[in-house]
Amino acid sequence: MNIREARADELSLVHEIEVSCFKQPYGLSLLKLYHTLSPDLFLVAEAEGRIVGYVIGLCKKWGEGHVISLAVHPDYRRRGIGRALMEALLTRFKERGMQAARLEVRVSNTPAIRLYEKLGFRIKGVLRGYYLDGEDAYLMVKEL
Repeated sequence: MNIREARADELSLVHEIEVSCFKQPYGLSLLKLYHTLSPDLFLVAEAEGRIVGYVIGLCKKWGEGHVISLAVHPDYRRRGIGRALMEALLTRFKERGMQAARLEVRVSNTPAIRLYEKLGFRIKGVLRGYYLDGEDAYLMVKEL
């Protein structure tokens, strides 16, 4: 497996993963916007010659890295790909001087919550009705 920065011509492949993983996926145009804003924080994982996962991050002016999205193709889960993507993003946040990292996750997404806790994230609050379908999200934070 190889983790590297995504190229603009690969975003349709990233979008396919997005659609296969989320109830309310981001549109391709939004993925392109995130890539334009922070191409060095839009990472993909390659395995067996194909893109199998991605992570998107943004750095906030107040010294906080924001994990926008993380997804691994369903056929490639439970192989450490999500963890490797997150570790690579957190390293880049630290290199940019971020003091903390934050993310939002569906309260029902137990596998993701467990992964984030293993990486040192802690639940700091509940964001009521955060998702379009009305589901709450946990706000999770990790000090860097």
